[in-house]
Amino acid sequence: NFDLCKVCSDLPPQVSHEFHSEHPLEFCLRKVDQEPVRIICSCCGNMSSGSYYKCKDCEIYLDLSCALLPSIFRSWDAEEKLHYSHAHLLKRCRPGPDARGSCLLCELPLSPSAICYGCLHCYSFVHESCLDFPIEIQHHPVHPAHPLKRLDYTQNCGPGIDCGACGNTIASVPIGCLECRFYLHLRCADSLLRGLMHKSHEHKLFYKATGAVNAFLYISSCVLCGERGAISVDSYYHCLECGWKIHFECLRIKFVVQKNVHIHPLVCKIFHSEDDNSLEYCGVCETMVHVGHHAYSCEECVFLCHMECILRKEVPSPMYLKALYSCGKDVIKGTCREDCETNKLESGLMVNDIGHIHVMRLNYMDDQYCTICQDQIFGNPWKCETCEFQAHDYCAELGQPSRHRLHPTHDLTLLPSYPAGVIINCNTCKEKILGFNLLCRTCNLITCMRCVVRFNRFTGVLRRGQKVIGATEEICTRHNGHYLLEVKISMSYLIKCIICDERLCGKVLSCMECGDIYHRRCTELRKQMWLDHPLHSHSLRMKQRSGSNCTACKLNIKKSGLFCDSCEVGFHIKCSEGVDASGKRSNFHTHTFYNFRIDDDWRVIIPVCIVCGRPCGASFYGCIDCNFCTYVECLG
Repeated sequence: NFDLCKVCSDLPPQVSHEFHSEHPLEFCLRKVDQEPVRIICSCCGNMSSGSYYKCKDCEIYLDLSCALLPSIFRSWDAEEKLHYSHAHLLKRCRPGPDARGSCLLCELPLSPSAICYGCLHCYSFVHESCLDFPIEIQHHPVHPAHPLKRLDYTQNCGPGIDCGACGNTIASVPIGCLECRFYLHLRCADSLLRGLMHKSHEHKLFYKATGAVNAFLYISSCVLCGERGAISVDSYYHCLECGWKIHFECLRIKFVVQKNVHIHPLVCKIFHSEDDNSLEYCGVCETMVHVGHHAYSCEECVFLCHMECILRKEVPSPMYLKALYSCGKDVIKGTCREDCETNKLESGLMVNDIGHIHVMRLNYMDDQYCTICQDQIFGNPWKCETCEFQAHDYCAELGQPSRHRLHPTHDLTLLPSYPAGVIINCNTCKEKILGFNLLCRTCNLITCMRCVVRFNRFTGVLRRGQKVIGATEEICTRHNGHYLLEVKISMSYLIKCIICDERLCGKVLSCMECGDIYHRRCTELRKQMWLDHPLHSHSLRMKQRSGSNCTACKLNIKKSGLFCDSCEVGFHIKCSEGVDASGKRSNFHTHTFYNFRIDDDWRVIIPVCIVCGRPCGASFYGCIDCNFCTYVECLG
């Protein structure tokens, strides 16, 4: 079912042009599954998704219209730029004849010939003139407590953010307050400066062009008439401060008005543009009037204005967003945002998340799970100062864009979800990206954290404070096919042994694939059968059996211990090592006493002498049958 028109059937397989005389350009048929989907013509700069001519040795592309020109005198400068507004690399171009949508920053419609920076993967654009758009609005009347700032691509990923004014999903770059989780379209932030003051309500009322049916049918009734559902139009007014919703018709807005801003009478009606690509501006405040909104217009000339600008008795202050951009000592420009994605602090790390920036500090807790990779944290986690977010040290370090052995060509950026608006699959396992991932902004390569962790273990990438110093013949306790490496651990990054649950440093053994750490003596003890042990007459074996109590110290055995197959008897490894049989008996105690020794890193609670009441020292006698402990001197 492959059809060609007469013109396309005559296309030559190769063309040559003087501006690239080194190599011929070969015809390439458009493919839906090609990556990237679009090209930028090296002649006119238009972004195209159709068939094209390409130099296979150089990055030269020509769309069909330019390729068939008899001569080309100049080439297009397709400069590349990473910008905070979008996850992928942006290239200087024109949207071309298929132009649709609007600029990510100013939200104005795109024209085919506008000079922009565009994404070949997403067909998203930023006007060249908007690249240095200020990113902060101060003292906005709707949210005066905090500045409203542009979110960058790391904070705006996932299914999208809804506007706090109109309720619609923000397809552009939201502007808002992370602390209060309040977000707006730029156009809504602009229109909120011109709220309608009506005698029926004390606060400003804001116009919504659509959604009256859902708002009054499912959410609340009109506060004036009490009715649910729309009346005749789908427009309504609402109050952001108290949540009031009022039918457009119930406000009884004058249909015809005569104002001194215009010589002719003005009529209120829904504005429809004759040209879809044209922009119309208010004759009072000189900002854009949106298609589909109620507005006052003149039927004798082309005068047009917002309803709020006509009905307000006083001029709003401020009237323009640009008056709020200039507030403060320094206006923050978007060009400096690349360095603000994630930053490393003197004593902590930063990880960008949706709606929050986590400032991470080293914490001292046990048995935690990493929010980034979902694996257990055996050492000390890094925890956010203000919430429950926590991570491995090596996962938290991914918050700073850096090269990774998984993709050494370009920096990889940690994202909390898939890039905004587009659900994509991991390039490695082909599963849908649902959580944290690493993204190459240049290549559009994305890898889920499961694959990142699996790759790290396979290649032996270690955690912070660890260094491989040799190989061993020892086998992992979880998987017989995994061999253990000898690793040196810094004293600054103590980590728990998977067998005895004690923190360790220095020379230890590690399974790179499972991430487990072992004392060398613990790996040797698990091979042994303990016969004629002073604490128990039956044979003892090392087993992983958490939840039982040690017969010697009566405290819980968290992970591994020595257990008897015949009796319900178990001991901490430390308790079994730190005892000698004494054979001592006293005239006031009929059981056998054992001599216990406690070293500096023994984590068991020091017992108290039953005779004198003082804490027992480094060496004491104890009875495992009745928990009797005493000093050597007190025993006599």
